[in-house]
Amino acid sequence: MKRLIKSKNNVHIRLTDERWGHITTSHTDMNDNKDLLFKTVEYPDMILKGVSDELRAVRFFQKTHLGPKYLMAAYKELNYDEGFIITAYKTSKIDKIVKRGVIWKK
Repeated sequence: MKRLIKSKNNVHIRLTDERWGHITTSHTDMNDNKDLLFKTVEYPDMILKGVSDELRAVRFFQKTHLGPKYLMAAYKELNYDEGFIITAYKTSKIDKIVKRGVIWKK
């Protein structure tokens, strides 16, 4: 089952079961954090350039089961109305990805 949310650019972003499975297998701390992922893409603190043509939505959460963490969600906007989530994870430091460039900041 996929769910559509809207990015800051008002593009419909989908999260498929396959991608959610990848995220929770690769980053087990993301289990039970799907709502935080959706909130990060819909209401980011900032959007950063990715490694290639993907975007990186970042949002800081004061309270997670790991303590204060940033949630980073990588996604692609294919056109003005369609995109998809690639991966997501929690981190304490965002210095390396911020160096790639800030596209938008709250």
